[in-house]
Amino acid sequence: MKAQVTLILISFVISLIGLYILYFAGLNVGFPLITAIGIAFVDALPILGSGTIMVPWGILSGLNGDLTLGISIIILWIIMSMVRQFIEPKIVSGNIGIHPIFTIAAMYTGFKFMGILGMFVGPIVLIILKNVFSNFLDGGIIKTIFNLK
Repeated sequence: MKAQVTLILISFVISLIGLYILYFAGLNVGFPLITAIGIAFVDALPILGSGTIMVPWGILSGLNGDLTLGISIIILWIIMSMVRQFIEPKIVSGNIGIHPIFTIAAMYTGFKFMGILGMFVGPIVLIILKNVFSNFLDGGIIKTIFNLK
């Protein structure tokens, strides 16, 4: 939960800064703070993300003749997504006590087996397996099997 709150806060700050930059650049962005809060709220919902708001907003802005705003919103969304992709494994693994590589592998494996929901279930299964087999991992597998002291 703490990891998700941190990721949502990071997405909020990036969207807030980006929207204020677009606002001060003279593009048609009204109420950047409220918009950033809305983006963060949707980002907090399972399965939905910041792209749920930003991609249609960018496309509709471009189709309505404000191509600069549309492209800018899409670029801001790409930046937010890239930052989140780089930061998420480190934050999640730091909060669950598992190396980031194993967290990424668990998220990928969960995704392959169960889809989007599996990305959340995979690390949970990894945590459960780590706790079940912690005696083997902490004491060493060979020592535990042969009861060596």
